[in-house]
Amino acid sequence: MFRRKTTRWQGSIGKRSLFGGRNADTIKLPKSTLHRTPALRLKKTRTSEHASGNQSDQPRVSRPFASSLFRNRFKRGQSRPSPRVREVPHRRGNRLALTIANALLTCSIVLFWPAAMGTVEHSRDQIWGVDQAGIQRIVAKYLDSGTLPDVISSPELPGESNRLYYNIDPDLQAAIESELAKYQPDYGMAVAMDAETGKILAMADIQRDGNGQHNLNLQSTYPAASVFKTVTAAAAIDLGKADATTVIPYNGKRTTLYKKNVLKHQNNKWTRHEPLSEAYAKSANAAFARLGLYTVGGEKLLEYSDRFDFNGPLDADMPVGASSIEMDPAEPWSVAETAAGYTRGTNMSPIHGAMLAATIANDGVMPSARLIDAVTDEHGIILYESDDSRPHRVISAKAASEMRKLMRQTVISGSARKSFRGFDKNFGDIEVGGKTGSLTGFTPKGKYDWFVGYATDGERKLAFAVLCINKDYWYVKSTLLARKLVESYFSEKG
Repeated sequence: MFRRKTTRWQGSIGKRSLFGGRNADTIKLPKSTLHRTPALRLKKTRTSEHASGNQSDQPRVSRPFASSLFRNRFKRGQSRPSPRVREVPHRRGNRLALTIANALLTCSIVLFWPAAMGTVEHSRDQIWGVDQAGIQRIVAKYLDSGTLPDVISSPELPGESNRLYYNIDPDLQAAIESELAKYQPDYGMAVAMDAETGKILAMADIQRDGNGQHNLNLQSTYPAASVFKTVTAAAAIDLGKADATTVIPYNGKRTTLYKKNVLKHQNNKWTRHEPLSEAYAKSANAAFARLGLYTVGGEKLLEYSDRFDFNGPLDADMPVGASSIEMDPAEPWSVAETAAGYTRGTNMSPIHGAMLAATIANDGVMPSARLIDAVTDEHGIILYESDDSRPHRVISAKAASEMRKLMRQTVISGSARKSFRGFDKNFGDIEVGGKTGSLTGFTPKGKYDWFVGYATDGERKLAFAVLCINKDYWYVKSTLLARKLVESYFSEKG
């Protein structure tokens, strides 16, 4: 007898998919579903009216109750009176009923509509009970095995077929996977993210023997090596005790570290006098040991380690292992080794490495790492949507700008110079900076080769971390893989 009215709805991510770009599917839901779809946005039609005049983005609603009462007062075929024409008097009861009905309708819209159709920002967690920690638990078993499923089921989510939408850039992901498959290091990992939003654009790993059972990018058992010099330099600069031109005298080779050259330093005719930018670019261990011990100090170095999220959980929607630092701030040699990255007591994951680079590229603000864009049920109703409003400041914007000078010098004249030779011929408008790191480790066993850095064309900011672990032979340098990553991203997006 009655035909149920339907309303056209379009989800905020209804057109997104993992590798297929966007589709034009539109979901139709009955109006009875209105109260349980806070994250969906109503597609506006000409016949709808605003529920509230001061909220232009609120869904529009018709007023069937009041309008039907008005229509029933006139017989079929009889025209409605003009607003200027006085209506024929009716019984006071009908007029009173109409007045009360309109008043109740207005009050219900004003008082209850915002509660039923609240915005995603303030009501998603309360209605669905799914937050970032919940998503991390739900996807842990899938990501740890190295898979990115499109559809999952979980007791924490309603329904049996919940769809995941990722921030992955399919072209960049394919390019990284291709390069890792081409060179096949014993262990290879690469992560790329948007430095401003923290969106994970690519995440790939490989194991030469093919026995990989876990996602290597999520583990934090890898010595940070000289990449930790980034924390030491950032602390000194942010404290106002150094800049890119500060000269640090030191003795000994750049690749070695001896107590006599740090704790008992004496200037002589063999003493090197290099600015901080050069010492950083060429990874001078003794220079950074002295910088961390005498300029920054043990307590402050530990404080800035905490700021960069060492010894604590990362702000990520993935189950990433916590990066660790073993340092006694009261023991001079412990501080010296840690400041130079010349220790196996400081470990981190590739995800964390990309976040370090993102902090420098993003003017000192560290974004949260976000792989998952959203989760919907089988009807397209949003159960979870990522939030990029939780970045935290690590160092000042001025200090970050000074740090970028150091990182650019690594590519121009430092330890990454050979791999980026000729890069400017086709990508002269791309600014690239980074930090290398190398050390022998045991989990897994091999020679660790890091390159953590950023690239920007002035608008887009890409942060990345590449780690290669080789047992007996060097199959590929991490700096070369990083260059391929940068070229792929900016050639595709340019």
